[in-house]
Amino acid sequence: VLGHADGGAAIDAHRAFRELGFDSLTAVELRNRLGAATGLKLPATLVFDFPTPLALARRLRAELLPEDADGDGAARPVLGELDRLEETLTGLAADGATHDTIAKRLQDLLWKWTEAAPGATARPVPAAVPDHEATHVASATADEMFALIDRELGTT
Repeated sequence: VLGHADGGAAIDAHRAFRELGFDSLTAVELRNRLGAATGLKLPATLVFDFPTPLALARRLRAELLPEDADGDGAARPVLGELDRLEETLTGLAADGATHDTIAKRLQDLLWKWTEAAPGATARPVPAAVPDHEATHVASATADEMFALIDRELGTT
């Protein structure tokens, strides 16, 4: 679509389509070509919904090969969304506060998901102690440690 002489073989799979030079016209052209090649009805916003070649390839794979290796087709949409989230987070240049906020939300979501299925084997990863608090943990009193735990668990 962009006219690369090598057919795009040197394109980084993690690089955003916008960074590669895609605009709305080339996005629609790619969508049309992929739709014709695969027989799938794809949205005009495909390149923007799946912002990298890798994310798009994963989406197309999920559409073309509906059964995952584990045979759990019901999990496929969720796993696809997790792939999109992973791709988005990989390309995000977040500052410390933004990174911490996103990490906390992800940990909260994992906790809720795990609690909803008590028989599940996956358990949430404990939240990391922020650097400014880690330096004080070694010398903290029992009361300070309980206060830290209360803050992390949201009980205060």
